[in-house]
Amino acid sequence: MKGFYFCSFKVLVCFWLVQSSVLHAADKSVLLAAQNMLNQGQSVEALDLLNPHEEEYAGDKEYDYLYGLALLDTGDPAAAVFAFQRVLAIEPNFAGARLELARSYFDMGQMERAQREFLVLQNQSPPQNVSDVIDKYMAAIESRNLQNRRGWRGFLQLGVGDDSNVNNATSADSFLGFDLSDESRETSSSVISTMGGASYDLPFNFDSKFFFKASINHRANNDASYTSTVNYDGLIGYSKSFGSSSDLSLALQFYTADVDGEFNNKGINLTGQYTLNFSPANQMGLFLRGGNVDYDQQFDSKDIDQTLYGMSWAHVFSGESRVSMVLAAIGGKDTPVDENSPYGRDFAGLRLSASYPFTHRFNVYFSVGATDSDYSGNFFNNNQARVDSQADVSLGGSWRINKTWMLNALIGKTDNTSNIEIFDYEKSIVMFTARSEFTP
Repeated sequence: MKGFYFCSFKVLVCFWLVQSSVLHAADKSVLLAAQNMLNQGQSVEALDLLNPHEEEYAGDKEYDYLYGLALLDTGDPAAAVFAFQRVLAIEPNFAGARLELARSYFDMGQMERAQREFLVLQNQSPPQNVSDVIDKYMAAIESRNLQNRRGWRGFLQLGVGDDSNVNNATSADSFLGFDLSDESRETSSSVISTMGGASYDLPFNFDSKFFFKASINHRANNDASYTSTVNYDGLIGYSKSFGSSSDLSLALQFYTADVDGEFNNKGINLTGQYTLNFSPANQMGLFLRGGNVDYDQQFDSKDIDQTLYGMSWAHVFSGESRVSMVLAAIGGKDTPVDENSPYGRDFAGLRLSASYPFTHRFNVYFSVGATDSDYSGNFFNNNQARVDSQADVSLGGSWRINKTWMLNALIGKTDNTSNIEIFDYEKSIVMFTARSEFTP
């Protein structure tokens, strides 16, 4: 398929040269240099050349066209879509840009949108060489080989950092007249996190597939080993796409968690998610999850059945910044298995996340959220029902070194306030991670 893409790219460059007017507005030398790099297959170098000028030249159709090509050929079709859309907003009949827009949708797996753009091009009676390229893509859409969509993917991740309160415990020294043990008080620790996982997609027709995922995550809290954890996760799911308008997925998840080398809890849940795609820049998601958490025998009072539901809205701002934002609202209920357990609760929360790509390789993200929990049980023979309010904020950055490796940095703070003092706690965390994603 790469040979096919390269061949079509050479055709597109020729087609664009026929259509383009004399370069203007943007620096002609920059655009010519970028065009030469793209002609020679140096897409990364072209992107590095064009990227610093985006704020200055965005809206110039020649710049946006070349910038979109560089983004697409370096593996960022989602960002390329916005560049090509800017071109078409200025010149709707720019066939080269529409062809690359269709190609971007194809690479994103949005086949219906890709097909729609290819059909527009076919109706414009393009030259025979361009028509041949379109026919190949249309054939690939209609009879895409399912075997090419099957396959394994994996990742490995290593992280180091510091957590000011690894056991999410109070800073108080005593409670109800009793001195608290070290394990029951706030404890800071350095952290080493290792994680690995794999997934497999198994399509059975054009719009539907089964998927399988598994991962293991070990977190070593070096100064408080009694809080070190190992989590094992497995998931099997089904997803279906209803054209470009919506998607549905169902997933059954199993997990088990060890603390300090011993079993602590396990769980199973079923999650359904429905996504409505109003446009490439606006998306709404609805989800519902039901399951249970089963603790070790000595913690049986914490066993619960849980229901969780929510709604999210995602928006990608067009123009120069390409900032994306997600607003999510959740609600849920924990129902204790033991009717005498105090751990039953109703909870609700909000979260706002935002991401800003400074460059095609460096991205900054921010998240803030809050959750309120009203407990129905009685803790410590206290006649007052427990009420918790938790707020958290985090700021991070990611740097993609290449298609395989990514570095991440994160700082975060969590504040949990409760009307029962022992459940009050604060924590701050700093983490640095390196992640490798690969296909066998």
